[in-house]
Amino acid sequence: MKKKEQENKYEVYRHRQSELTLDDYLALDRTTLSIERTHLSYMRTVISMIVAAITLWKILGGIEGYVCAGILLISSLYFGIRGRHICSRMRKNIAFGEDETEENGI
Repeated sequence: MKKKEQENKYEVYRHRQSELTLDDYLALDRTTLSIERTHLSYMRTVISMIVAAITLWKILGGIEGYVCAGILLISSLYFGIRGRHICSRMRKNIAFGEDETEENGI
């Protein structure tokens, strides 16, 4: 990675840059990858639920198929929104250097 790209990558941490060490930068990278992995797992679950809804709709047919498919589609929509919200909140907490324990008063 070029030096300029690396500086842009850590731009959000500029207010704490004098305090950060190499270990801190590596921890930030590891945490960012963890957040992305979490987001992808939520999206994988959503896609699986949509496929299950379509399958049940095709197999069962009638009102039972519509009800099961509807429940799964609503659930997948909920998990999609929840996953997006959780991951964006974690990114925001990292960008501003906040800790969830401070938010919760622990």
